[in-house]
Amino acid sequence: MILFFNYINSQASILYLRIEASTNVSKNSLPYFRVIFGSLMLLYFLPSWSWINDIPPAFFDPQVVSLAYLFNGILPDFFYISADITVIVLFVLIILGIRTRIALITMFILSAFFYSFTYSFGKIDHNTSFLIFTYLVLAFTNSGTDLAILKDKKLSKKTESLALILLSLIICFGFFSAGISKFIRWIDFDLSTSGFLSWFNTGYFLGDSEMLLAPYVFNIPVFILEILDYITPLFELSAVMFLLNGKKSWFIFLLIACIFHISTLLLLNIDFTLNILTYSIFLLTPLFNRCNFQSKKYHLRIRIFVYFILLIALIKIALVIIDEQVPFSNFLSISQNTTNYINLFLWIMTIGLSSYILKNPKSFGLKTN
Repeated sequence: MILFFNYINSQASILYLRIEASTNVSKNSLPYFRVIFGSLMLLYFLPSWSWINDIPPAFFDPQVVSLAYLFNGILPDFFYISADITVIVLFVLIILGIRTRIALITMFILSAFFYSFTYSFGKIDHNTSFLIFTYLVLAFTNSGTDLAILKDKKLSKKTESLALILLSLIICFGFFSAGISKFIRWIDFDLSTSGFLSWFNTGYFLGDSEMLLAPYVFNIPVFILEILDYITPLFELSAVMFLLNGKKSWFIFLLIACIFHISTLLLLNIDFTLNILTYSIFLLTPLFNRCNFQSKKYHLRIRIFVYFILLIALIKIALVIIDEQVPFSNFLSISQNTTNYINLFLWIMTIGLSSYILKNPKSFGLKTN
């Protein structure tokens, strides 16, 4: 029995070391990522919950496992307005590096709580799942120990590694949970059925999916659609294998995931663009390995950037207080048409930059597997 437990322990240690190697991120790059992450959230992806009070209370039907289930109906308007203002302040703190760890943990708690109300009206969305955990994971890295006004206390390398490992496993679990149901239902070796078309037809004829490349789906041969039905779940179920195979392999998986997501946007109008903020921790941080914006020649530009962020934040807080919706005041205020094209641009940029890194793996610290 002792030999058995020793064997299990040694195999677990091997798995841990392999995942740690695959998810390793340069300590110098995370502060730069934090600034970009916070800026994208403030300028474009800013969440809002003040709309919830406009929904008739009769539609409020939270899941039993939801935090919203603990409350007897929708909260007073004051709570949602306060939450909208608070997240703006929190993203400013994250961008400027003012008690970043506390701001990220608070953002995780707020998001977990108020999204439970968002998803209490009959539809549980998937596009915020990774993002909520990204707040928590970033809080337990050293992203707030540099490029910061009030720097966080440095954590050990092991703590940061564990946080990044946890995020990679959350990504793998997300793909696995999506892939296993497709594997059971879609792989049927029957050309008269199509899992892809079951999604497409519902969105195209009953929803608002007549955007981008959706009309061209009708020209795709049936056997190609059947192949897509097999490739999709197999790819989603393979995440752990890519993760265990090394850093470059994990990088390739996330790059393919980006291509997969841009295809769902183009063909199905299904939006996973928030996932960019999670994937980029592993995909785009190699770009920042050699960055150094702390020299004196960048001081003026940094000051202008800080003033710009503060101005945007003040404007958005004012719009929340006066209850005025204008484009880009929050993510929900942007038209679907505009959102689609901005999201398309973000995916193209992410895929392009990631491909550039993959083309020069040694220069960016990707070991050849």
